[in-house]
This record gives sequence, structure tokens and C-alpha cells, in this order.
Amino acid sequence: MLILISATVFFSCKSKSPIWDREPVDKSFSTGFPLDEFHRLGEANDTVTQKALVNQHRKQLTKNVMAHYTCVTDEKNVKFVFGSGEVKGVLSGDGKNYDGKFKNELIVIINDPCAKDTVFLACGNGMLSSIHWNGQSDWGTAEKCRFIVEKGQSLAYILPKLESWGVSAQELGLPIVNSGGKIVDQKTYMTKLGKWWSDHLFPGDVIDLCEKKITNKAGQKVNFEKRLAETKKANLKILKKSSKPRRKG
Repeated sequence: MLILISATVFFSCKSKSPIWDREPVDKSFSTGFPLDEFHRLGEANDTVTQKALVNQHRKQLTKNVMAHYTCVTDEKNVKFVFGSGEVKGVLSGDGKNYDGKFKNELIVIINDPCAKDTVFLACGNGMLSSIHWNGQSDWGTAEKCRFIVEKGQSLAYILPKLESWGVSAQELGLPIVNSGGKIVDQKTYMTKLGKWWSDHLFPGDVIDLCEKKITNKAGQKVNFEKRLAETKKANLKILKKSSKPRRKG
């Protein structure tokens, strides 16, 4: 009986992690990220390698976060903060809230006009109160993956952005053409960036390389075939109007 009581006291006094010993709310924040390796490194206090992993997978982490907060257009409003400390009222997948300590964890802080949130990368569990930090480091922001097309902006500016994210114009549905209006493939248009055109992008369009889509000012996904047809129709109307003979007198 004494042995049983002692064992019960031992386990009941064990401090549980509000992250690793609780149900995750949303694991998709860490999709494509070596989370288990990151956790092992944290337990071993190898924070240098942990930071290297974050830098290596920053684009993937950006995609994961932006998928949850689709209204955020400024990547600077998504911060990655690393550290250790204590939290109270951590949300859990079981619907309850827990208190506890955490060590060497990456926390995503979203502070945008359209969304404000703070979650642990490891489990997507948010917090109902502020964090009491024992130590923290600013590990930068998300990477820019949403670009607003400006007036007069050339493909020489846009295409390298696509390439850095491993996204082709074809994946976005964006036609790239030569001076004769003929559509060219990726291998061709990436050779000389200043040689190709696209009359299909309008000022105010948003190129989203996280979600691989292009939307207009109203937030609607652009149908480039329809836009091309409308543009041709409008140009033809202008041409006809300009070719009409002017009345004398």
C-alpha cells in the first residue's frame, strides 16, 4: 500500500508540458518541418542548429502560417520568436486550458490589422494570456510570398520572385508571351527576363506564391482566359473608334 501511494504521489507531481503532453490544436503549422528533430535539439540545448532548421524551412513555415491567415499581405506582421518561459491558459485540442513551462520553442506571433494571434509552432496551441519569458530571441519574420502588382511593373521584377519560390507562371495560370503574342514556356522566358511580356496582369492584382494563385483587387481569383478575351474586345473597340473618319466642319 505504501509503495502504491508513493508511486501515485510521484506521478501526480510530475510537471507536464503544455505543448508536448497535451493534445495539439492544429499540427498543420509545422507541415513539412522536421518538428521531432527540432524538439530533440531543443532538449539538448542546441539552439544554433534549431535556428538553422528554421532558416532552412522559412518558406515552408511561411506557407503554413499564411494558409491560416489568408488576409495578411505584409510578411513583417508575422514574427517568429524563439525562447523559453511559462504560460497560463494554453489552449489544447481536448478543449481545456493548461498552464506550464516550455523550453526552446518557436512561437508564431501574428500582429496584422486583419488578424492577431500567438501560437506554438509545435502544436498550433494558442494562449489566453501573455507569456512570461525566461529568455527569448527574435528569429525574424515570414518570407514575402504575396506581391501586389504596381503600375508599370515588368516581368523582370516578378519572374525572379516566382523562381525563388519554385513556382512557375503556368502554375499560377499566368500566360507569358513574346512580342508576337505567342505564349512561351518557362525554360524560354527565364533565359532573358526583359524579353517577354504579359498584358494579363493589372495594377492591384495580388500574386500569392504561398497559395499559388493570383487575385484581383476584389480578392477574386483571376480567370486569365476571360480577362484576355475582355482585353481583346476592349482593344478592338478602341481600334474601331480611332479608325472612324472624323467629320469635317
